[in-house]
Amino acid sequence: MANVVKLIKIIKKTQENHKMKEDRITTLIGVLLGAMALMSFSVGKVIMGGIFLLLTFGVFHNRGRGNINDRSIYENEVKSDFTIHELCDILKGMETPFGKPWLAKHEKHVGEIIVFGPNTLKDCIIVFRNKDKINIKHITRLGYIVRRPEDEYRFENLLDIEGVDVTPERYSIFAAYKLVAVIMVRHLREMIEKMTAGEEIDVPSELDIFNFYYHNAYNGWFLDSEGRQVLKVETSFDIFKSKVIDSEGNVLAEVIPHGFDVRGRVKESAGFELIADGEHYAEVYKGTNKGRDYLSLDTPSGKFEVTSFPACRRANIGCNYTITLDGEIKAVIGGSARLVFEGLGRQQNDVVLSFDDDYLVLYAIIEVLIMTLNKRYLK
Repeated sequence: MANVVKLIKIIKKTQENHKMKEDRITTLIGVLLGAMALMSFSVGKVIMGGIFLLLTFGVFHNRGRGNINDRSIYENEVKSDFTIHELCDILKGMETPFGKPWLAKHEKHVGEIIVFGPNTLKDCIIVFRNKDKINIKHITRLGYIVRRPEDEYRFENLLDIEGVDVTPERYSIFAAYKLVAVIMVRHLREMIEKMTAGEEIDVPSELDIFNFYYHNAYNGWFLDSEGRQVLKVETSFDIFKSKVIDSEGNVLAEVIPHGFDVRGRVKESAGFELIADGEHYAEVYKGTNKGRDYLSLDTPSGKFEVTSFPACRRANIGCNYTITLDGEIKAVIGGSARLVFEGLGRQQNDVVLSFDDDYLVLYAIIEVLIMTLNKRYLK
């Protein structure tokens, strides 16, 4: 953990070079495309104008139609009358990956804020009031937080950002906390929404506490946070193979495609069969849900749904999925297709955050299936 930070330095530099918020950049691109469409129409270039008009529509459609909760994974908001002190009192006993909440101030926001964190990687979740709304935001710039002397200890163990070798384990730890921050922003927003609507909810003693696993393509192992080999995996696309195996060589889970195209490549729309311990366990259906990649599995334990969500650029993760069982989140997968590691070159690296290890083999086979299918794009 102590040497995870070469990635912090690289990604932080990238973030600091983009001082405009992503929303404003997207809006500017949309406005420019719209202007080009009008200019094209004005000089009689109808086809070109139509192309620019379609691009303009696409930009604003994907932007989230003005709803920050749809267009940002790092910041959500809730229209609420709760005060910051009321929320902190409600949440004060709740443990999270970034610790319990505490009160501070922020140079960019009016009044007090709730702070979860920071962790050693400088991740914080802050909750603040913005006019008639409560905003929940993931931040890594800690210099704006104004704290009391008795809270200074919270900032004593931050990692130095001097460069170190980037290994799969170090990168995966870094990425795991960026991923869980995104999930926690959403969950805090949902909790505040329910309380604002008058629902009685049981505030959990723990929120989004996870066990951490990762799989790097350079070897065939699904590893835990200590680098211990947990499960053996096999993945190949051209000759389709997607398996999870125990340390004694027993196949615990395997995915079998139902169909192939004329070139002999897997036909994803035909679906898959999931075999567990040598027997049929579930059908795997692949498609889309509200424009997102989606897998569903009806199993003896209930319905598992695997749904993609937007790229987490702060950790260079572009292939992200939540795994739910009957609507309850059980795990998160974050995949990076082409990362450069010292001594290994470019490799695919996946992170799995498990909120319930009872289904660890299932998370592993889903992660391996996604990695296998993605191989068609990595030629």
